[in-house]
Amino acid sequence: MATDAELKKVGIKAIEDDAFRAAFHADPAKAAATLEIIFTPEQLDEIKKRKEVLEKAGLRESKMFAGPI
Repeated sequence: MATDAELKKVGIKAIEDDAFRAAFHADPAKAAATLEIIFTPEQLDEIKKRKEVLEKAGLRESKMFAGPI
């Protein structure tokens, strides 16, 4: 089971490291394992749910750059 500190470590790594973020997006369990962090099945389910929400949020128009008007 990943602790809160380990979850935070994964989140920070995903923000700072593009390659890790891509790997985490493709396979969260495998990417976390590279940091010696193991998720429970429940944690993986929660990650997948949040991933779907974040992907939808990333498609919002408010995330687009409009430039100077």
